[in-house]
Amino acid sequence: MINLLPHKEKKEILLEETNRIIISLGFFTFLSFFSLVLILLSAKIYLSGEISAQKIFLEFEKESLAAKEINNIQKQAQIFNKKLSLLDIFIDQKTNVAPLFDKITPTIPPGIYLTNFAYSKKTSQISISGFSPTRDILFQFKKNLEQEFQNVIFPADSWVKAADINFQGVTF
Repeated sequence: MINLLPHKEKKEILLEETNRIIISLGFFTFLSFFSLVLILLSAKIYLSGEISAQKIFLEFEKESLAAKEINNIQKQAQIFNKKLSLLDIFIDQKTNVAPLFDKITPTIPPGIYLTNFAYSKKTSQISISGFSPTRDILFQFKKNLEQEFQNVIFPADSWVKAADINFQGVTF
């Protein structure tokens, strides 16, 4: 096909075609940017929803962790309370024998030493054993004990020897 149009009209037609192409390209570019903005906006909305959901989940986890920690602390407190109650029971059941020693010590004459000491809380009875170099010192010890305590009982075999006496089972 031969174009017989004048040169001026040819330029106008070419300019018109160029304008249509530029307008079409501009429209497609605008449409592309608009689509990209919509995609990014929807991504932002989706991600903000996910972030808020994760925040809620994180808060829930913190609360559950705090609840678990409180439960652990309560369990430890219960264990310590049980131990303290057992310690309290032990202290209540314990017998303080220091005052008994304070009462017995002045009654021991020089030369006598004790080898065994036992105290029964149920019967409130004291049992001692020891060594005396002579029968006279042992007799003095018996008199001293009788002045401090009631029902002092020395076994008969403690009085058999005159010297180097190992007395056992003295109760009061």
